Amino acid sequence: MKLNLKRKVLGLAFLAAALPVATMLVMLTQLEQSVAKEAENELSAIAGRTVIQTAKDAYALCEIANQLIIRKAGDDLSVARRLLQDQGAVQLSSDTASWEATNQKTSEKKTLTLPKMLIGGGWVGQQFDTRRPVSVVDPIKKILGASCSIFQRINERGDMLRVSTNVESTPGRRAIGTYVPAVFPDGSSNPIIAAILKGETYRGPADLIGRFVVAAYEPIRDGQGKIVGMLGVSDYPDAFNTMRRVIMEIRVGRTGYVCVVGGKGESRGRYVISPDGKRDGQSVWEARDAQGRFFVQDMLIRAMRQPTSQPTLERYLWQNPGEPAARPKIASLVYFAPWDWIINVGTYEEDYYETRTRVNQAIRKLLIKLLVTGLALLGGALLLAVFLSGKAARPLGVTIDVANKIAAGDLGQARAQLKASLEANGHKKHGRFIQDVDETAQLLEAFGTMTGSLDSLIGQVQRSGIQVTTSGTEIAASARQLEAAVAEQASSTREVTATTKEISRTAEDLSKLMIDVGEQLNGTATMAESRRTDLSKMESAMRQLMTATGSITSRLATINERANRISSVITTINKISDQTNLLSLNAAIEAEKAGEYGKGFSVVAREISRLADQTAVATQDIEYVVREMQSSVTTGVMEMDKFAEQVRRGVGEVAEIGNELTRIIDQVHNLGPQFENVKESMEGQSGSAVQISEAMVQLSQAAEQTKDSLQEFKSVTDQLNEAVQGLQNEVSRFRISA
Repeated sequence: MKLNLKRKVLGLAFLAAALPVATMLVMLTQLEQSVAKEAENELSAIAGRTVIQTAKDAYALCEIANQLIIRKAGDDLSVARRLLQDQGAVQLSSDTASWEATNQKTSEKKTLTLPKMLIGGGWVGQQFDTRRPVSVVDPIKKILGASCSIFQRINERGDMLRVSTNVESTPGRRAIGTYVPAVFPDGSSNPIIAAILKGETYRGPADLIGRFVVAAYEPIRDGQGKIVGMLGVSDYPDAFNTMRRVIMEIRVGRTGYVCVVGGKGESRGRYVISPDGKRDGQSVWEARDAQGRFFVQDMLIRAMRQPTSQPTLERYLWQNPGEPAARPKIASLVYFAPWDWIINVGTYEEDYYETRTRVNQAIRKLLIKLLVTGLALLGGALLLAVFLSGKAARPLGVTIDVANKIAAGDLGQARAQLKASLEANGHKKHGRFIQDVDETAQLLEAFGTMTGSLDSLIGQVQRSGIQVTTSGTEIAASARQLEAAVAEQASSTREVTATTKEISRTAEDLSKLMIDVGEQLNGTATMAESRRTDLSKMESAMRQLMTATGSITSRLATINERANRISSVITTINKISDQTNLLSLNAAIEAEKAGEYGKGFSVVAREISRLADQTAVATQDIEYVVREMQSSVTTGVMEMDKFAEQVRRGVGEVAEIGNELTRIIDQVHNLGPQFENVKESMEGQSGSAVQISEAMVQLSQAAEQTKDSLQEFKSVTDQLNEAVQGLQNEVSRFRISA
């Protein structure tokens, strides 16, 4: 999209107004995120500190209550001991009584036969009816409001049978016949019995027929100091009810609460105090989170492993019955060992995020206000920009129209429009139009001055162009004539140069040819002299060959004679062989006649006969070879005779050739000086032709350079004419003022 000045001014104004607003919006958005994050972290820390402090406070409250109850139980135990002592000594009778005993932990029943426990000489009896008074225990209930029981030792392990009590198992029925086991079902020792068997007083939590109480127990001894039972006081419902109510009324945040679960034994993971008491006794030990993790077990175990009174901090998802979904929760757990309580102080994280929500809402309101204010400022800036841009763009529009007229060549009308615009927007001072407050009018005035100067310049260019065009045309015509003359001269020079080079090459070729012919003549003479010597040698060699041939012939005759002698020897050998065969045959006949004694002669005869046969065969071969050799020798003698005759004829022919060769050598020696003279003449002609060729080459180069210079001059002249013509065409479009 094309942007004019007005649009640019509007865009600049828009950016100037919008960028600060956008920057503030971005900064506030980032600030909102940063503040929200910081607020979330700080609120999370506050929630953590709050639940930890609340857990510490609950622990301190339990500790104070425990100390008060233990002190009260100790005081009550002292009163019960005094009442028991006032009744008289405790001892076991030789008489026995049968008991239907019930384990208060497992409800297991068994029948026991025990010695009767006597107090002050009287048996405590088996009084179940609460309407009938019983000494010691009933006064404690009446005076102190505490539960009191007298136990008799069942066995060496330490199981204690409740033989007298003001505790009711059911309304109106005393809980006698129940016993406290020394060992719990899980195999752990009962801390109450362990302390009693050591002769110590126990003060702490206890199980009173399924109810949690704080109790005090001490051993009962007979006259010999043997532990035969124990005395206990417990059950302070007012104190525990008060503690329960206080813990259930504690609120952490908006919806947080405090609950208590058991830490060990059967009560492990079971609610002791649940929210609003709705889930008391229920177990959460097996609860799992979304990943299947037993998170309650992990939290309780960590809490019990912490140092005394040191709480843990946990975060987890929790969903109470009736709630639509699990919500993030933050909790602090602390283990109160005297009562085996794990105090859990928890609250939902969303309770502490209300402040963060309010901060975010405040920042959003600020963003909305800033956006509305920014839009208002942006609208005002755009209106102001429209007004100012229109005022600034109008003179520029006039300038553009004038520039278009100048580009179209109408300088006169352009000057007239500028003058009219300046008169309408300014005033005349010292012959120049100026603007009071706006620089655009100054631009118009400068544009008018430029237009006047351009009008004068174009008029001068038009006049000068005509003069330059005329001069250029005359120069171009002269250059073309001179170029034609130089071209003709260069052509003639090139023809003369070519002819001279051809003459020079011919002379050089003839000179080289004469040199080659002279060298060949000298070579021929030298070769002929050499061949004449060779012919003499060959004649002498052929005569020697004739002599050798005669010698070979005589030698072959000697060989033939010796072969005849070998033939006669072979004939003699053949005769001897024949005689040997006859002798061997006679020997064989005589051996046959001799019988056994002639077998040796028979073998010798056969060997001699075989040797004679071999000799006959060998002599036949030798005879054949000798005959062949005699035939070859005879043939060789004949061939050597023919060869000797041919050699004699060759010797005569060689002598004639030698004489002819001598005459040729003399004629070649006579041609040498004549060829030397011709060669010197040809070399002189070649040198002259070369000098002429070099001179013509220089003349041709000079002509070519002159031609090139004229062509360049003509090209420059043509370019000048074209430029002047183009300038003339361009300036002719302008209509200048008269």
